[in-house]
Amino acid sequence: MAPGGDLFWKGSTRLAEALVRARADGLLIVPVTGRGRLQVRELCRLLGLPRGLAELGCVHLEGPEVRYELGSFPFVGETPVEAMQARGVIELVTGGGALASHEPWNEGREATFILRGRADTEETNRLLAGHGFDWCTLVDNGAFARRPGQHAYHLAPTGTGKAAGVAIDAERHGLDRTETAYVGDAASDLECAAVVGECWLVANADPALGGAGRTEAPYGDGVAEVIDRLLG
Repeated sequence: MAPGGDLFWKGSTRLAEALVRARADGLLIVPVTGRGRLQVRELCRLLGLPRGLAELGCVHLEGPEVRYELGSFPFVGETPVEAMQARGVIELVTGGGALASHEPWNEGREATFILRGRADTEETNRLLAGHGFDWCTLVDNGAFARRPGQHAYHLAPTGTGKAAGVAIDAERHGLDRTETAYVGDAASDLECAAVVGECWLVANADPALGGAGRTEAPYGDGVAEVIDRLLG
């Protein structure tokens, strides 16, 4: 999607038209995003999509059903976000000032906590492990289009992620790897190349990211470009 999730970024209808063609031709679109459960449920409802993966693949929505895939999260009776808040994880990673809570977008979140700024994920994850928080991991979910120089990061349960969520969804629905394709714009999306038949990055993705196809168009028009390719 474009900045702010705009389906018609700069007046383009290309993505909307591609989604209509995909629906008519039986190409199933499954959104995989860092957005929360309520946002993804509404997105699926508005676009007529049967299922979606929220919070970096930790929350699986299918009709009225909700399933949680939380990797090696060790605690019972609390969500990962509640555990992060109660045990001082968020204070630890924001203490240096490089990262800040990305409000108001943490409201109602369950599995991952969103931060903004710039950080070295490997260094931060060593910090977390050194304080006994190896059950959670900092994940880079890409640059903010409207906040130049800043990235969105998620504190997520270790062993989760978009690639893990996509693999679980494909297995649950009996999909062979060759039957699947993925398009995104961040390092967390690029990891899905290991579990799908084709992986694409849209043109506006970080130029340093490699290992996947690159569309000519940015944002939603790039997604439409991949849909057109899959539809032949």
